[in-house]
Amino acid sequence: MIGGRDQVREVLLGIGESPNLIQLVEPLNNNSPVQRQIDRNGGRGGLIHVGFRVENARTAFDWLQEKGFNLIDDAPRPGSRGTTVFFVHPKSRTNHPFGVLYEIVEDPADPSTTSEFR
Repeated sequence: MIGGRDQVREVLLGIGESPNLIQLVEPLNNNSPVQRQIDRNGGRGGLIHVGFRVENARTAFDWLQEKGFNLIDDAPRPGSRGTTVFFVHPKSRTNHPFGVLYEIVEDPADPSTTSEFR
């Protein structure tokens, strides 16, 4: 995928026969959240976030919000490949900060909307 709200080029790598993926992203411009993270990291790339697949993004969003997690998005939103996503802030809870950005991902109801990956 190229573009979208986050202004990135995306490549997905399959892991064996499992449904798990490694997502590589490249910022398309200086306004991309990914570019801003690279800049904060002294110009070096690295781990941006860890994603977790869920059956229902809205249910997960409501549960995390109820538990006091700091959610970056106001609601689950469209992601790449027909997914629904939202992000959990790295310093989500003062008593137990994660230190890494988490993406919560719901796969599309219709798998035919998902593009092929390599």
